[in-house]
Amino acid sequence: MTLRKLRINLLRLVFIPIVFVVVFVRPAWSLESFTAFFVEFGGYLFLLAGLTIRIWCIFYIGGRKSKDIITTGPYSICRNPLYVGTFLLSIGVGLCFENLLILVLVPAIVIPVHIITARMEESHLEAKFVQPYREYKQIIPRFWPRFSNYNRPDTIEMNVNSIQRISMDTIAVLFLPKIEDLLELLHQHGIIPVLWHFPS
Repeated sequence: MTLRKLRINLLRLVFIPIVFVVVFVRPAWSLESFTAFFVEFGGYLFLLAGLTIRIWCIFYIGGRKSKDIITTGPYSICRNPLYVGTFLLSIGVGLCFENLLILVLVPAIVIPVHIITARMEESHLEAKFVQPYREYKQIIPRFWPRFSNYNRPDTIEMNVNSIQRISMDTIAVLFLPKIEDLLELLHQHGIIPVLWHFPS
């Protein structure tokens, strides 16, 4: 099993409880309040930030992950920018759905899974590339960006399959606010019950 498949399978294990919380847990505040507006708007900003970082990363690493040491673009400022983008997306999901329980639950799952995966990937890359990767690790932080290291090439070669995959991911993320609107409508009409208002 590849590291990517391991990460995806770990995330799938917790997908059902997350969906349950999204569907049946709602915020205590009014949907027409300023709190609702600012929380949801903040969610959009985090979704866009996470999505932008992930698209930027795919331009550089698409189809080349674990095959080369990528040291330019987002990979010149941190070793795992894709995971940083995923973390921002997870915050955006919690805020966008106005669900503070999701805001706690998803990062609590996403962060450990990606830290474990990042360490496993680093061990794999260090065993494969040895000294060049060790030197890269010494200069570039694992997650927290060091913007002073930023550098980019004049041109990059992109993988078509990776572009198609990130395009589908982008469409899915951009649909999340509409799914939230649909859930609000279903709750308002009593079609789906609210089992818990959090915070209560």
